[in-house]
Amino acid sequence: MLIDHAAITHLGRVRKKNEDGFLLSSLDGEEPLVNALRPLRQTRPNGFLAAVADGMGGAAAGEIASREGLAALAVNLFGHWGRLPAAAAVEADLLRALRYAADAASRAVRRYAEVEQHSRGMGSTLTAAVIWNGHAYLVQVGDSRAYLFRAGRLATLTEDQTLVREWLNQGAITAEEAHLHPQRNVITQALGGPDPIRTPLGKATLRRHDRLLLCTDGLHGELGDARIAFFLGQQLGAQETLERMLEEALARGGRDNITGLLLDLHDEAFPLALADEPVRVVAPVPPEPAPLHTGALARLGRFLGRNVP
Repeated sequence: MLIDHAAITHLGRVRKKNEDGFLLSSLDGEEPLVNALRPLRQTRPNGFLAAVADGMGGAAAGEIASREGLAALAVNLFGHWGRLPAAAAVEADLLRALRYAADAASRAVRRYAEVEQHSRGMGSTLTAAVIWNGHAYLVQVGDSRAYLFRAGRLATLTEDQTLVREWLNQGAITAEEAHLHPQRNVITQALGGPDPIRTPLGKATLRRHDRLLLCTDGLHGELGDARIAFFLGQQLGAQETLERMLEEALARGGRDNITGLLLDLHDEAFPLALADEPVRVVAPVPPEPAPLHTGALARLGRFLGRNVP
């Protein structure tokens, strides 16, 4: 698949350690590689996964939270989606797998924190996209973001899960007040938090020459949407684009860890966009998990020593 891809992560100018993480996985069963890139396989009928995470906890090992969350996401997506026969794979299966994998990633972070005393209280954001069948299927936890740049226009594909965003949606503050609010980085949920976590799903149609950017708030918080659009609009490769974004984010203060993962979709498998075709994001509803067969319930009941009708 002809996709120019690059990733960058940096400590920033203030933090003492880098708690961010990124991952690009072909969902082929190979061990997930966090904070490093492998070449994408030429053909992946079940697509591939791109994700970023922003760990939290400081002394409570935020960098472990982002790593554990990303790895668990990839492993569970392979188990519940990537290993399905491609000819039988349908969107409903992917939506179920995405939500299950995000829940499993949250549980993995929480289990680690419960076992390792020094990691109590750690958590992580998660912004992930599975590229499959001409679409980006997204799952969101926290305030990292996914953007899509098409024909000079930038669209935000995810919505921050923050107190300030909730106030903005309620009309309690303006967009300008939200941008400058001192509590703008207070997120309302994270991987590792109590069950159940809310995992909004999104679906965006992809076109040839689109640029898909996933980033932590250390990048989008320093640059803002206008500057992100400016850099994505330059005729530069993925790696140089990210390097220039990082340079400006550092010049603006670099107050947090900075991470970006950029995919340039040049493959002919993606159709060209129509003139002035906008980016549309829909919120697909995953079907409920299929109920266990009655016979399976009965066998489970006998195993547990209970009568199951």
